[in-house]
Amino acid sequence: MTLHEKIICETLSTMNAAFVQLNVPLIIRRIRRSDIIWQQRRARRNLLQPEKNLLNWQWLFKQYRKNKPRESGLEQTAYVFCLNNPQQERAAFLLKSCRPVTGPLELNSLENFFRKTKGHPLMGKMLRYSLSMMVIYADSLNENKILKKESAKFIIKDIVNEAVMSFYIYEAPMTQVAGKMECESTYYLLNEYVKANFVNRHC
Repeated sequence: MTLHEKIICETLSTMNAAFVQLNVPLIIRRIRRSDIIWQQRRARRNLLQPEKNLLNWQWLFKQYRKNKPRESGLEQTAYVFCLNNPQQERAAFLLKSCRPVTGPLELNSLENFFRKTKGHPLMGKMLRYSLSMMVIYADSLNENKILKKESAKFIIKDIVNEAVMSFYIYEAPMTQVAGKMECESTYYLLNEYVKANFVNRHC
């Protein structure tokens, strides 16, 4: 196991322990080949009912598989949020990466498959949980001297449209990067946001 794989395991363990403690019926795990195949099939189904500005997950996963840390300089991982009941039913994907040692730490893409389902544990909380993962990940990277979290930029990349951008900026302490469909923040701001909106609201 590489140091980065160890950090990923620590991040997953911390996030899942928080879900248990806060009685949130979710788990998060690393993405598997079966998840990628499932998403690509789902994407083909979506072609029958096209929506504007859908994320191109086929391209994202292709890039994800190509990015070898020694060659690209990126440490990258992808996750899937799952419902506990039904057991491990897929609920969302999350893809993020960092460039050691100064960052930036990027949340490359996130997608909630059930955002319109009443009572779903991710409804209105996908961004919150994704940023929580980013903060936990940054803490572990920092402890292992891979990332200087206080000086790194925290970026959400390739935001699909202005409505989503507006939501991100309204919901979290993010600001739009001039001329780009991405927004950024700092470790301090996101850490305070996570404490206020994830931990405190569930205690």
